Amino acid sequence: MGADSSEDICTEPSMNPPCVSVVMSVFNNADTVGTAVDSILAQTFDDFELIVIDDGSTDGSDRVVTERARRDSRVIVISQENTGLTRALIRGCAQARGRLIARQDADDWSHADRLSEQVAVLDSHSQVGFVSCWSECCGPRGELLDVVTWPADSIEATRSLRSEPRGLVHGSVMFRRELYEDVGCYRPEFYFAQDCDLWMRLVENSHVAFVQKPLYVFQSFGAGDISGAHRSRQEQFYALGAACRLARMENRTETPSLEAAQKLTERVRERRADAGEHAANVVTAEYFIGCQLLRRRDPRAAGYFWSCICRRPWHAKAWIKLLHSALVRGAKQDASQI
Repeated sequence: MGADSSEDICTEPSMNPPCVSVVMSVFNNADTVGTAVDSILAQTFDDFELIVIDDGSTDGSDRVVTERARRDSRVIVISQENTGLTRALIRGCAQARGRLIARQDADDWSHADRLSEQVAVLDSHSQVGFVSCWSECCGPRGELLDVVTWPADSIEATRSLRSEPRGLVHGSVMFRRELYEDVGCYRPEFYFAQDCDLWMRLVENSHVAFVQKPLYVFQSFGAGDISGAHRSRQEQFYALGAACRLARMENRTETPSLEAAQKLTERVRERRADAGEHAANVVTAEYFIGCQLLRRRDPRAAGYFWSCICRRPWHAKAWIKLLHSALVRGAKQDASQI
């Protein structure tokens, strides 16, 4: 990719600013990004622009999104060298012209009424600075793992988010652009947990609300997924974000924690190609999926535990869970014959 590629904009935006700017970062999501983009283009609310940052993809993702941009002028594609999710989102949000910014991840999809229902909440509740919805969590083969729900009451939801910001699904959120800029935007020091760091600052200055239905589907915990494959690193960044929040509450400087986050970001960048670490991450992700499916008594759990064992034969917990899943499957088969 040439030196000028960071400035390539495939579609010129219209003259009139839209109500909503949807921001998406894409890095090697060729298998899923088409569905993600199409889910936004199919929204019943159509006063939006979709800003897609192609963050140095090498798998043809750029061709998928560029083709959509040719067909729909609301899609704006910006290509750049790979910088990571946080910096890509910083750039995308800086390009946003809408008074509201909505996130959408490249391996997820939104139901058709998502934008319209979230805009309605923000337009009717001035004290609400950002809004989400319930979300369905699916495995890499579309298996339903969980439904993430939140309280209907905005005050209770705000209290819950202040207590545990990690439960808010990143791609499901829409926030007021002015508020986002006032609290300092995404911060480049956070390679992971950039969303939690932002939520903690947003919720200090506004309320959050949730549409009481699942309008967002996220495919999480795949081998390369941030939530599944990099959980321990994400927790380290989250702890630093929490330390920043405590410093703000006590009127102390955040500088030491931000400097620690920057150093951790530099270490993550140096180790991104570590094959041994990637293999361990895959095992962790597959074990988690198996546990979630087993909790739902889904017989497909066994396949994930077996995959863990094939990769790491001494994984004692996977062996125990595999036996448990076999018992569950046998019990279901017996019940079906009654």
